[in-house]
Amino acid sequence: MKLFKPWNPILILLLNFFTFDPQAPQLKMPGERQLDSLPRELTETETQQILREKRPKPHVDATLKVSDKRLDSALKLVEENQYKSASEDVDIYAALIVYADAYTRKLPASQIKDRNSCLKKIEQAIFKQSRTVDVVLRQFPVEYRDGVEPKIDQLKKIRLRAINDLLGDGRAIKTSDE
Repeated sequence: MKLFKPWNPILILLLNFFTFDPQAPQLKMPGERQLDSLPRELTETETQQILREKRPKPHVDATLKVSDKRLDSALKLVEENQYKSASEDVDIYAALIVYADAYTRKLPASQIKDRNSCLKKIEQAIFKQSRTVDVVLRQFPVEYRDGVEPKIDQLKKIRLRAINDLLGDGRAIKTSDE
């Protein structure tokens, strides 16, 4: 027993070292979504379509393409009075735009040209889909609209921030958040 006594502190330190991994993903509350990860609700095909692209521009393009399909699906579903499914598709649409924005903003300073190009694509995608989003929102009953509107407001802020960054390096447009 005395033989193992000096090893106990070392053994404890080694066990702590191997069980604590700062690179491991942190636990999240149920329903909480990380901004820099793809939505879990995506199909395997959609996820692979996005993750297949490794360079920034094609990656953002693939993300926006999947988001457009989800919004088109939401429009069809809301016209068929399938509000729950439509609401889920709008949530995924918004989550994909948020993901594309977070991905773009994490690009290093050495890729400023790619970053600006991606921000422009995101801004244009939000603008192009604004009418479709408005149509979908108008067709939702109030109980579904209340859950979706904050996400759409977040997308409007992303668009405004992208324009702001592209035009004036973040200082061209004053927002109410400042």
